[in-house]
Amino acid sequence: MYFVIFLLIGLVLCYLIPFGPIVAGGIIFALVVDQYRQTIHMREDIRDIKNHLGLMNKGEAQEYELDKQFKDVDRLSSEEMDSINRKIEAELEKDNKNNKP
Repeated sequence: MYFVIFLLIGLVLCYLIPFGPIVAGGIIFALVVDQYRQTIHMREDIRDIKNHLGLMNKGEAQEYELDKQFKDVDRLSSEEMDSINRKIEAELEKDNKNNKP
């Protein structure tokens, strides 16, 4: 319904205003981007529900956990990242010492 209304507004803008097609194109682009964003959020919500109900197969569950961990890393503060980096560096140094002949 909204799409039809915006389409009519866009056609009127194209007819009455010299730069109407540019404005109408901007409106259409904004609508497409908004619809895409809503679709992405719905897909994430569906994945959360499927995981909660245990309806995912093994591959989907692993992919979901990896995506969740990746998003959690993006939300860490710099202090938490520094501590994680120090732990990883310590483990790598320990592995290097154990692997040397």
